[in-house]
Amino acid sequence: MAARKKKTSKRTGKKTSERSVPASSRGRQRKVKILAAATKLFLKVGYGETSIDAIVQKSGGSKATLYSFYPTKADLFRAVVDSIVTSHEGAELKSLDNVRDTLVNFAEHRLRVVFSRKHRALMGLIIAERDRFPDIARMYYERGPLRGHTLLRDYFETLIDRGLIDIRSAEEASEFFRGMLMHQRYIDQLYLDAPAPSAEEVRVKARHVVDRFLEAYHQPDSS
Repeated sequence: MAARKKKTSKRTGKKTSERSVPASSRGRQRKVKILAAATKLFLKVGYGETSIDAIVQKSGGSKATLYSFYPTKADLFRAVVDSIVTSHEGAELKSLDNVRDTLVNFAEHRLRVVFSRKHRALMGLIIAERDRFPDIARMYYERGPLRGHTLLRDYFETLIDRGLIDIRSAEEASEFFRGMLMHQRYIDQLYLDAPAPSAEEVRVKARHVVDRFLEAYHQPDSS
């Protein structure tokens, strides 16, 4: 397997990688603190308004330490987005024993993630910086919305193959399911800055969408 290509820091001239893992526990802790500080500042005031000095002040340590992990501010921004998206992954669609419960669990997880305060701030940040960092917008899309669509599509294809649900197009069914689940909330959030749904609202919405979906794409009569 080819080795990861390293970048050359413009500040030091040394080759390094923003994904390098510090050898010492102290170094690992320092890197975590830097990432946490950058995350809070980027999400609160934006990329452009956040300085390296502010990140260093909030996390402690020095600029030299920060640049040893993240050669540029842009590298640090990519690491922040990557860490948030990675932490939100989950809710796999695998169980075939109870299709309804499996879809409800998936729907609840997606609603909790998408309408969480951190995710809403992340979306605003990505949209604001999309022209400057199209690769980050693409990464978020592929590991967020596209991943959710693909998980549903593949699950529906499995259900079709097993004769557990009556769907002609898994691709179309995935689009319908996700649209029913989140479209109106997105509109309310974008134009009205609507508050995130409560835990009870999430549970009710998830169950309602799954029930309506299964009525439309009914499970075949097993009798």
